[in-house]
Parts: sequence; C-alpha cells; structure tokens
Amino acid sequence: MKKVVYCWVYSVKLKDNRIIVQCNILNRGKLKFIRSVYDTGAKYSCFRASYIASNMTEKELLGHEEKLLCGFVGVVASKFYRLHVESLAFGNIDLGEQDIWITFDENVTMNVIGYDIISQISRVSIANSCEELFFSSTTELKRYIDEVTANGIFGQS
Repeated sequence: MKKVVYCWVYSVKLKDNRIIVQCNILNRGKLKFIRSVYDTGAKYSCFRASYIASNMTEKELLGHEEKLLCGFVGVVASKFYRLHVESLAFGNIDLGEQDIWITFDENVTMNVIGYDIISQISRVSIANSCEELFFSSTTELKRYIDEVTANGIFGQS
C-alpha cells in the first residue's frame, strides 16, 4: 500500500507559456486572493493597488519607498510603492509578513510574483507534463522526493 505524502506543496500547470499562481495576501485585516504571473526574470513582486485594497489611495502611500519599474507597459516606467503586508501565501505555502510593490497605474494589467518571493520557496518542474511543484523549503522538497521514491511513484520500489 502506498503512503500519502504530506508536505507544504503547491502544484500548477504551465498555460500559454506562463505559470499562473494563486497568492493570498492579508492586508489591513482583509484577505485577497490574487492570480499572479510567476516571473523568474522579475526582481520584485508587483501588484495593482486595486487588487490589494479597493479603497486604497496613492495619497496614503506618500512617504513610502518608491520605485520606477519597467516591463509592465512596454518600455514606459510605472511608479510602484513598497507596502508591508501582514501575510502572503503562495498557493498553500504561507510566507508570513512580506514587502510587496504596488502601483496605481491603470496601464499595468498583470500582477507578478518576482524573485523577492520566488527566492523563499523551492520548485521542481515535471518533464513533459507542464507541471510545476512548489515547496516551502528545500527540506520539504527533499522529503517529498524521498517519500515518492520509497513508494515507487517514480518507477522504483
């Protein structure tokens, strides 16, 4: 009988050459579920402000660290503000408090998970399946591989 493997893993499929992930962000006591592009080439995780808090205004963020970032609207730079959130979960992997970057620029149409978040999780790609598995740590990834190997899931007994 095969054992069930329990660990903090999140699985997604590649679609249209993009990995779309579910992020759960807790800000000001309100939980938002946000579909985001997993982008290994992005340095920062960036979101539209309206996805984080529908009533947030740019005026509220005056005094927060600002950055001009490109790549969202061609070569035009958009202004982003650093925002500290109470919790960010990547799928079912809770990463706790995080800093993210938000914009009020209406031309920015996608939310992106960048290297600042990506560097905190481990990932494995399943060949020929377009499936990605994400783990809360390399320890969880190793445990998963040990379990599935021991249970013959990879064709071994």
